[in-house]
Amino acid sequence: MSQTSIRYHCPITTGIDVIGDKWTLLIIRNMLFQNKHTYGELLDMKEKITSKVLASRLKTLADDGLIEKRNHPTNKKVFLYTLTDKGINTIEIIAKIINFSITYYREQINVKSSDKTRISYRYLQAPSEAAFIKENKRNYIKFRKQLLDF
Repeated sequence: MSQTSIRYHCPITTGIDVIGDKWTLLIIRNMLFQNKHTYGELLDMKEKITSKVLASRLKTLADDGLIEKRNHPTNKKVFLYTLTDKGINTIEIIAKIINFSITYYREQINVKSSDKTRISYRYLQAPSEAAFIKENKRNYIKFRKQLLDF
């Protein structure tokens, strides 16, 4: 089991080495907020990740302990990918990115107040950032438990 190679022992560099590539937080976003949990579901993202990149990122995420890969209980050709507690805790980073984007790039991200499925809408409707984090952690843990209690 290999983990991401750390270039320099600075907490910012380490964090970037683990989750700072182009795709990692988008994969986690789809798992955390959209309950995507199979390879096919994760491949079907708006940002158009390639199959080769997705496979590589999923392996790295598993090696780094951010996700777990399990056999599907009824279909041996399908694997279930779920966030570990460590992976779930990336929501705190994601929340900061959402806040930054809404604050400084609101027009570019086109926040539609009526689209209740958008993460930005859910973030803006939460009583606080802490409440957004707590609710989404709780929701994902509940989803993960239901998914894995075959």
